[in-house]
Amino acid sequence: MMIPSPTTPRQVREFLGTAGFCRLWIPGFATLAAPLYPLTKEGVPFEWKEEHQRAFEAIKSSLMTAPALALPDLTKPFVLYVDERAGVARGVLTQALGPWKRPVAYLSKKLDPVASGWPTCLKAIAAVALLIKDADKLTMGQQVTVVAPHALESIVRQLPDRWMTNARMTHYQSLLLNERVTFAPPAILNPATLLPLTNDSVPVHQCTDILAEETGTRRDLTDQPWPGAPSWYTDGSSFLIEGKRKAGAAVVDRKKVIWASALPEGTSAQKAELIALIQALQEAKGKIVNIYTDSRYAFATAHIHGAIYRQRGLLTSAGKDIKNKEEILALLEAIHAPKKVAIIHCSGHQRGEDLVAKGNRMADSVAKQVAQGAMILTEKGDLPKSPEDERYNIKELWWTSDPLPYFFEGKIELTPEEGIKFVKGLHQFTHLGVEKMMRLIKNSRYQVPNLKSVAQKIIDSCKPCAFTNATRAYKEPGKRQRGDRPGVYWEVDFTEVKPGMYGNKYLLVLVDTFSGWVEAFPTKTETAQIVAKKILEEILPRFGIPKVIGSDNGPAFVAQVSQGLATQLGIVWKLHCAYRPQSSGQVERMNRTLKETLTKLAIETGGKDWVALLPLALFRARNTPGRFGLTPFEVLYGGPPP
Repeated sequence: MMIPSPTTPRQVREFLGTAGFCRLWIPGFATLAAPLYPLTKEGVPFEWKEEHQRAFEAIKSSLMTAPALALPDLTKPFVLYVDERAGVARGVLTQALGPWKRPVAYLSKKLDPVASGWPTCLKAIAAVALLIKDADKLTMGQQVTVVAPHALESIVRQLPDRWMTNARMTHYQSLLLNERVTFAPPAILNPATLLPLTNDSVPVHQCTDILAEETGTRRDLTDQPWPGAPSWYTDGSSFLIEGKRKAGAAVVDRKKVIWASALPEGTSAQKAELIALIQALQEAKGKIVNIYTDSRYAFATAHIHGAIYRQRGLLTSAGKDIKNKEEILALLEAIHAPKKVAIIHCSGHQRGEDLVAKGNRMADSVAKQVAQGAMILTEKGDLPKSPEDERYNIKELWWTSDPLPYFFEGKIELTPEEGIKFVKGLHQFTHLGVEKMMRLIKNSRYQVPNLKSVAQKIIDSCKPCAFTNATRAYKEPGKRQRGDRPGVYWEVDFTEVKPGMYGNKYLLVLVDTFSGWVEAFPTKTETAQIVAKKILEEILPRFGIPKVIGSDNGPAFVAQVSQGLATQLGIVWKLHCAYRPQSSGQVERMNRTLKETLTKLAIETGGKDWVALLPLALFRARNTPGRFGLTPFEVLYGGPPP
């Protein structure tokens, strides 16, 4: 990486920002970067010494070697961070590894002289196109998500023809509107914006250097699940009870407990998570398995830090022994026990109903139970004989205090009859509503079939609740003012649309409240002069002088021009609050209808400009039946369109 030595505090900060994005994979990053931090302060004399150069070269070397720079994995999508500065396109190609983004390549290209003279947003388009084409050598046609400091997708779909030729526009759109390329919202942390500018005389990187080395604790270890393999879930728990730290760990597969055990007092949460992962790997000896953990520490140790610790003798960057040394050694040994294994990071304490969330919750629950001294029967234990119907009696479920050996997704499943009795007894005790009853039962150890319908029926049949609970009072339906014939009462409003041809970015919408007929005019600004001009030139000659016009309190409607016109023509101009359905609901709904129709038409026509599509949208709106089954055209003209 031919990055010149910094000459200002700003350049030092940019370099440290770029390196900090990869600090997770740079052993002893804080120690390496320590000599450079004093140079980032403003007002301090900038003196670049030999110790600073050594630290600078050491960090540069780390950025271009494993594990900070990984091999591309063609089974996973790519994320390309892009930035352009001083006519140079710079990018960082990354892939997800658990919750982190790990670089696989640093890219840099100089824009051609024509593109270098464009506005900033268009130069960003050229930069993305250059780097997408360059990144294809590594992505091999895989899905690529582009993150840049600009909202580029709308610009790509409507490139301004005055800045570039048709051939160039076609070339950019063929690259960037490909189905495998998607655009993400601009990111707050974009590592490409921090890359320093380089010498134009030498290349920033060589692709062959990137593919030189692969690192990891196991060559086939992945963070993507193996298809068809069973999924196990691990978790460790550590908490204080009466001043004593209790800990436990568990391995489950959503239906049964594979392994669970209490751990010695004082065991930390990180150590418990490591022990759970080690036990899962040992239990999976000779098998193909997917193991989920919500611990970033355990996940990173297995995928990244384990190999680093082993290479430097299980020492920290300060030369001291690392924490949990024995467990890390055991993990490095156990990770080779399964035939194939995927260690996958998942979010902890999820409330969803997907399989991963349920498995993680069950592992967490079992780990907490064993930490408190509960006896959990695992799959290797001898289960007691169950009753003839293979379920427990409702009385046994209600009064038992011993841990129950039957789990269904971490809970005891009740029969429909038992569920009704259970919910009925709970409601008689609490008299809660449906939502709170469901929340209470979902947090318990029991699972009730068709819980919502059962709870609703029981609460509806409860006499105390029927007598006591307040019901919503009946209200008369509201009324809106409408004209008694076409052209008498109009509602008018401005709505903002994305910039279109000729600089139009607003839509002046007028709706006849009697027939529903709509008139809409694209405008560059929203001013009183435009409102007055459209009323005089478009409404009066075709529909006559209105009696009433309704609008919100926008500047274009309260201005002297609009109000003076209404006074001279004898029009009553009614002003009301913005977004008030009782007053302007008809025109507000028409704004939404027109925008939705224009969007659909743009998709159907391949991204054509909305100004050109407006007549088609008006035709659809004017010929859509209303509440009485008649279209605005039929109400106005007495028959269907020709």
